[in-house]
Amino acid sequence: MIFFKSILEKGKILLKTGKADEAIRLFSTMVSDKPENAQFRFYLAKAYFQKNDLIKTKENLLKCIKFNPNEEVVKNIAEITNFKKVSSDRYYNTFLNFSSDGKKIVFVSIRRDTNNDGLINNLDNGGIYIIDSDGKNEKLIVEDKYANSDCSFSPDGKYITYLSRRRDTNGDGKIDNKDSAGIYIYSLETGEEQFLITDETFNKKPAFLPDNKSVYFCSWRGIGGNSGIYSVDIKTKVISGLISDMYENTSPCISSNGQYVVYSSWREDTNKDGKIDFKDSSAIYITDIKKRTTTRLTGDKYNNSFPDFSFDNKNIVYLSRRRDTNKDGRIDSLDFCGIYIITIGDKKLQEIVSDKFYNKYPSFTSNGESIVFLGSLKGKSRNKDAEIRDIFENKGIYSINIKNKKMDILVSSNYFSSSFPKLSSSDKVAYLSWRKHTRRGIFIRDIYKLPTLAELKEIIEENL
Repeated sequence: MIFFKSILEKGKILLKTGKADEAIRLFSTMVSDKPENAQFRFYLAKAYFQKNDLIKTKENLLKCIKFNPNEEVVKNIAEITNFKKVSSDRYYNTFLNFSSDGKKIVFVSIRRDTNNDGLINNLDNGGIYIIDSDGKNEKLIVEDKYANSDCSFSPDGKYITYLSRRRDTNGDGKIDNKDSAGIYIYSLETGEEQFLITDETFNKKPAFLPDNKSVYFCSWRGIGGNSGIYSVDIKTKVISGLISDMYENTSPCISSNGQYVVYSSWREDTNKDGKIDFKDSSAIYITDIKKRTTTRLTGDKYNNSFPDFSFDNKNIVYLSRRRDTNKDGRIDSLDFCGIYIITIGDKKLQEIVSDKFYNKYPSFTSNGESIVFLGSLKGKSRNKDAEIRDIFENKGIYSINIKNKKMDILVSSNYFSSSFPKLSSSDKVAYLSWRKHTRRGIFIRDIYKLPTLAELKEIIEENL
């Protein structure tokens, strides 16, 4: 016989064990006895949500917020409804970025079956849109006639740069994301599109330099056979080399003052197979663009990737893959990365998040005190005493304080899976999110504040 401390505990156990119908009967009685109890009303809504009865879920949540729920209940409501929806999850949205003031978002949205395979997914073409961060004033700026990606604002907010695939460059008879992309910019003032870099070379990750005059990017230009890092003047179209293609260089990030570029580089045959390529481990390097001096910040004993500057340009956060975390006998992309910070001046290194879990997309908050990242902090089970971690399980968004290591869940992974978090200068995080039977919507939340009850009412009405 099972004994419960309270009838509420019994209801929670029923939900946890998937007995939604029993939970509904129990919580309905509890709500009938105490109709103004916000906690009871929430759990009744949660039971209906578990049965995918969104009408009853919405009805009970709207009643719940009338009774001044406490912070815990507000967090629980946000967990099952998600936060502010910026772009509909009827679409497959991706490649989102904030403007420098945090007031607008640019993104790619896939809304039609452009390849006629009966599906709408990442294999179709997407148009490029801009929208206010409150979800208003959406505007299409580049049609989905082409395969567009990697869009971002100029620092002054007047231009958008992006990749666009417009020719069958690989000769397979179709134009899709397997073809090479040209680099373009779009003027938000004039509505004119300008071609910058030809698709005759393989280009990736264009973004504006802080001076608003140039775009930097990775490109395999065929000179050294590897990926160099370049910039192009948007008026003259003159291309300048920032990092030589003597080695493979990827994931460039420019400091906010425009002085430095930090990036991953493969420069040693670390696996001893007689060649240097992406199968080797990479180190993090930083180059002073004006002085043309380069410093190695990390060793290449481990595979280090995706460096990003803090807002004050003093520290760099990055991923480091160091162990065979899935115990398959090798260290590769299926293993987990830890999150590390290195101080540029003295190269002081600090582990921030362990590689016990899946981690990706780390970024500093504006005050430099915390790291926001995509992760999966549960996903543990035991099978014949062997620990199994599923790299494909739902992902949440987390923040961790650098000094005290306090972890906060910003977006739960219990009901949604999320990806591609992007931080604004005003400490909001925008992200892709979806649940069963939806595509990738764009959502946004304040890192430090929960929604007000008025905002929560709008979220419930829009998201359910």
